[in-house]
Amino acid sequence: MSKIYIKDLKAETRIKSYFGVATKSVRKTKDDKTYIDVDLIDKTGRINAKMWDNADQYKDNFEEGDHVALEGAVILFSNKLQVKIFKIRRVSEEDEKFGFKLTDIIPTTGNNVDEMWDKLNQMILSLENGYLKKVLLNIMTKYEDELKTYPAAMRLHHAFKGGLLEHTHNMIQLADYVCRVYPEVRRDLVVAGVILHDIGKLRELDPGINISYTDEGNFIGHLVIGRDIFLEEVREIPDFPEDLRIKMEHIILSHQGKLEWASPREPKFLEAMLVYHIDEIDTRVAQYKKAIEDDESEGNWTDKRNYFSRILYKGDV
Repeated sequence: MSKIYIKDLKAETRIKSYFGVATKSVRKTKDDKTYIDVDLIDKTGRINAKMWDNADQYKDNFEEGDHVALEGAVILFSNKLQVKIFKIRRVSEEDEKFGFKLTDIIPTTGNNVDEMWDKLNQMILSLENGYLKKVLLNIMTKYEDELKTYPAAMRLHHAFKGGLLEHTHNMIQLADYVCRVYPEVRRDLVVAGVILHDIGKLRELDPGINISYTDEGNFIGHLVIGRDIFLEEVREIPDFPEDLRIKMEHIILSHQGKLEWASPREPKFLEAMLVYHIDEIDTRVAQYKKAIEDDESEGNWTDKRNYFSRILYKGDV
């Protein structure tokens, strides 16, 4: 079975390939007939699929979060591609002999993880404040595996393996430039704020095929969790300055910028404002790129079904 990627699917074609199951629902038609509704993913995209026939026979063959082998046909429904499933089953070890690769399924950063990791460490070592340097190095060591592999969000931006590292890496470069343009800015606070702003995602998100929130993420959220992670490490460093601790807490808690965006505090000093705006820049660029990538409209303009709810020019992209 050869792998065909979601981005290459075309209407009126038969397929046999491997995918990940992002969502799964077993439902009933108006005539009380069982059907299966799933969202399939691979590293190139996401597509809805339905099994109308023999659903009772196949509904227990796989679960949400599984990798599956699928036979079906690509159809056009309401001007969008959809997969009509004929057969579906959970992948087994034997499938590796027939072309199944985990790296084909899970969306992953296209950047070099080791190079991004090294850049973050270099930025930390360039800090002048020994307390911030110590707390950041401790966090990087303690959470290295997670920081290299976690997504930055469920769907909003950088929602793929290594997405959190890519997002932080992009922001750290913006922060370095901004601090050179405005020498009055306390660079150590901005750099540390960028590295720590989304650290709470490591407990908020449950990574995998179907990125979801943990119980802690649903109850508390990554801003407060991130502040708690920071404080856990601060307690291990003798005589950590109280003023520095409070400012870093504020940066983490205010980095979403506005109360209506679930930010417990709005930024109240320059470095906190910069972390918020740098985060906004990289997030919006990622959302714009995804809107262009996901759009199926012909011509130079997207439709309005994107984060920005407006048509976007894609002629030069």
